Amino acid sequence: MAGVQTLDLEIQVNMPADRFFNSFKNKEGSFTDKTEAVYIHHDNTNSSIQIWNLIVDGKMEQIKEKTEVDEENMSVSFLAMEGDVLEQYKSYKITLDVVPKDDRVCIAKWKWEYEKLNDDVPPPTKYIAFVADYTRELEARLLSES
Repeated sequence: MAGVQTLDLEIQVNMPADRFFNSFKNKEGSFTDKTEAVYIHHDNTNSSIQIWNLIVDGKMEQIKEKTEVDEENMSVSFLAMEGDVLEQYKSYKITLDVVPKDDRVCIAKWKWEYEKLNDDVPPPTKYIAFVADYTRELEARLLSES
């Protein structure tokens, strides 16, 4: 097997970087049409354990993850601990870096690090599509609340 592999996705978000980042830091980003429920099991300033019920590729999936926030670098990492995603991947981590473009626009840089259970497992493209849709829905919701 190939070991840990990576995939990247960049999306321009039409709001200030700190507003978009804070929606993750403050757990405001939890709910869109793509999320059924989020249960926060452990929460402190910079890390939490969360269980997400998500609609991915038209099917309900659940994932328990450890979330870590790096405020200085406007970065959030999501490490899968349990759930549907680990039926195909030995390890699965997503990192979001929020990069200011100017005072009204930022770039959401998503990075996947994953290791397949075997060579027949496809890359996590359905999760990349989920995150792209989630980012757009979150952007629209946050802008409508401004």
